[in-house]
Amino acid sequence: MTSLLTNNAAMTALTTLKSINSQLDTTSNRVSTGQRVSTASDNAAYWSIATTVRTDNASLSAVKDSLGLGSSAVDTAYNGLNSIITDLQNIRGKLQSAMTPGVDRAKVQTEIAAIQSKMKATADSSNSSGQNWLSVDSTATNTNYQATQKVVAGFSRGSDGTITFSMVNIDVNSIKLYDKNAGSSVTKPATAAQVVGSTSLTGTGAFSPGGIADFATPSGGLTKQVNFVIDLGGGASAAIQLDKDTLKSTAKDLTKVTTDEMLAAINNQIAASGAAKLTGKVTAGLDTSGRLNFTTVGTGTGATLKIGNANTTDTTKFAASDIGFGTTSNAPLLTAGTNYAALDISGANTKVITVNDGGGVKTVTLNAAAYTGAGSAVSSGAATLSGADAVTLINSQLKTLGSTATASFAGGKISFTTTGAGTGAAVTVAGTDVTSFGFTSGQTITGTNASAGAGTAATTTTAKGILDTNTGTYNASFGGGGYSVTNFNIANLVGSDGDADVSSILTMVDKAIASVTDAGTKLGANKTQIDGQKTFVDTLMKANDRTIGILVDADVEEESTKLKALQTQQQLAVQALSIANSASQNVLSLFR
Repeated sequence: MTSLLTNNAAMTALTTLKSINSQLDTTSNRVSTGQRVSTASDNAAYWSIATTVRTDNASLSAVKDSLGLGSSAVDTAYNGLNSIITDLQNIRGKLQSAMTPGVDRAKVQTEIAAIQSKMKATADSSNSSGQNWLSVDSTATNTNYQATQKVVAGFSRGSDGTITFSMVNIDVNSIKLYDKNAGSSVTKPATAAQVVGSTSLTGTGAFSPGGIADFATPSGGLTKQVNFVIDLGGGASAAIQLDKDTLKSTAKDLTKVTTDEMLAAINNQIAASGAAKLTGKVTAGLDTSGRLNFTTVGTGTGATLKIGNANTTDTTKFAASDIGFGTTSNAPLLTAGTNYAALDISGANTKVITVNDGGGVKTVTLNAAAYTGAGSAVSSGAATLSGADAVTLINSQLKTLGSTATASFAGGKISFTTTGAGTGAAVTVAGTDVTSFGFTSGQTITGTNASAGAGTAATTTTAKGILDTNTGTYNASFGGGGYSVTNFNIANLVGSDGDADVSSILTMVDKAIASVTDAGTKLGANKTQIDGQKTFVDTLMKANDRTIGILVDADVEEESTKLKALQTQQQLAVQALSIANSASQNVLSLFR
């Protein structure tokens, strides 16, 4: 049916033409821009990713520029150092000639002064982008000075969007040659107060023998218990008690408590003591020798620390054990001067040593009878008695004799100690065969009082640059006074004292050459790091460009082919619309 009001063919042709025109616009845009995603409406996800990567590339470009500036600054400083090394070598040659008898040192100094002036001018002119790392001014009022110059070397974006920059650090303070600031300072930090036990924890009364402690099995009706006091001064003190109740939270087996478990229990009690006492103020630890130590968190002369025994006079309730502090922390430890060599106590052979623990001389005799009596306690033969077995036999007799001294064997040497306290405690060895055990006759040692410690204050030393720091002093016959590489003067140095001063100056210059060479090495390492980072950043930027291309670039061949096809379709659609529009005109011919 043909209608004058509705032209279905025209509407179909028009819809087709609009669709083709829309596709033609899109394809034309891709061909003209070279991108298939040029706006967020094209593909929101790809557009967002590509925009972020472009932003990162812009940042990387800035990083590359920064690295270029940093590389230029390093090159400038390095070239300055290289020139000055040559000048220093020339000065050294002049000084060597000045050591020759009859040489006019005043004339030599004229040449040296010219070189000294040249070195200063070289350092002063070693500027790059307003930065000078060889001739500086580190006075507090100069806010432009930085002891460590940072060159931006990298850029990264975290998964949470956090941006971080990596840096190449140039230690200007270690390479500067001249410094206007006469008071440049290097500060040594204040130290904490520390008290260290006298012996390895496993060798104390709480743990010996076997390196474990039994806090569960009663002995003589009493359970093992260790008590001591930590005192930081100013009322900050607390008693630490180690027993089966306080150790059960850290020890797996109370009959075999390890040093680590005891350490954890001590720190738990410190933490539980409260801020007014010890919490956050002191920590317990083990040093590389296994000795228990306590260290304050605070530093400086105000930090003090004392470790003492608690209930030292209470003999009815506690079986107090030693952990390396208190009375035994002051105990003497007498160690043999030479290594122990296997003894032969078989047959009628006998070895005798006497031990004076302050309570009298105890005579220890090692022979076949003592060896047989020890039974399974010894493992070596009587003819080749080992150090460990010798100590076992010695301790057995000392215990029988009621001595407070005990022997131990470590590092190939025998040692004696006693539970006596303070400087009044001593151990002395002698006897017919004392040298067979590695000691000298009459060898003795006295205990010390060392259960307290204090921190030290921060210290400062003054220093200028490598070349203008005074490192020498003229002989008194030339008026004394200090000198540096940049200002020494040999014109008036005569006689034997003058020769000595010139020799000292020559040594100073030689050390300066080594120091400047070291500074050049550091700059060379920085240069290598910066150049490597520049190459990496350049590679990373190219990789980012490829990523962007994969996401948004159009396939030009495909799009151009599509453009030609759409242009053809557009022409056909226009012709179809023209034909459809002429259909109604054909109806008029029926009424003629």
